[in-house]
Amino acid sequence: MSPVTASLIQLVPFSELAEGEAASIRNRLIEKLVALASRELSMAPEKLVVRDIRAKEDLALYSAGADADVEDWGCVTGSSPNAYETMATGSMATNRYMGFFGVKCAVDAFACTALKINTGEADRAIWQLECLKPEDGMVGFSPGGVIIPQNSAYTISRYVRKASSAAYILLKGIIVEPRGRVVSP
Repeated sequence: MSPVTASLIQLVPFSELAEGEAASIRNRLIEKLVALASRELSMAPEKLVVRDIRAKEDLALYSAGADADVEDWGCVTGSSPNAYETMATGSMATNRYMGFFGVKCAVDAFACTALKINTGEADRAIWQLECLKPEDGMVGFSPGGVIIPQNSAYTISRYVRKASSAAYILLKGIIVEPRGRVVSP
C-alpha cells in the first residue's frame, strides 16, 4: 500500500516545528516557485529574483487614518463582526508569482481569528490564527505553503470577530519574478 500524500496547508505554531523546519518550509516554497516561474517563463533560475512581498505595491495594503498611503500590514477591521472581510484582492501580474509560507499576528488582540486565501476560484488555505502562541511571537508556518501563479485572480480574507478594531496580520511570503522588474541584485 502506498502512502497517502496530503496537502499540508495547515498553520503550525512556530514552537511546534522541529529545529530548522521553519527555514526548510520557506526554502521549499522558494524552490517550488523558482521552478514554476523558470518553466513557465522559459527563463534560467539565474534570471529570476526572489524577494519579500511589499504590502502596498504587491497587495495594495495601506495604513488606516492619517498615514493612509503608507505601506503597512496593520489595518482596522470593517463594521461587520463574525464574517470574512476582504483584506486584499486582485490579479497577480504577468511574470510574477507569489507564495505564502506563514503569518505573524499581533500578540495583544484577536480582532481577526482566521485567514483565508482564495485563488483560481477556490479556497487554497484557511489558517486558524487562534492556534498561534504568544510565546512564539504569534508566528505560524504552513508546511506546504500557498502559491498564486501569474495572471491568477486572488482574494485574501480575514475572519473578523471584533469590528472596527486594529488588526495586524503580516503574511510571510515571497515574490519570484524576472530580475530587474523591481530589484536588480
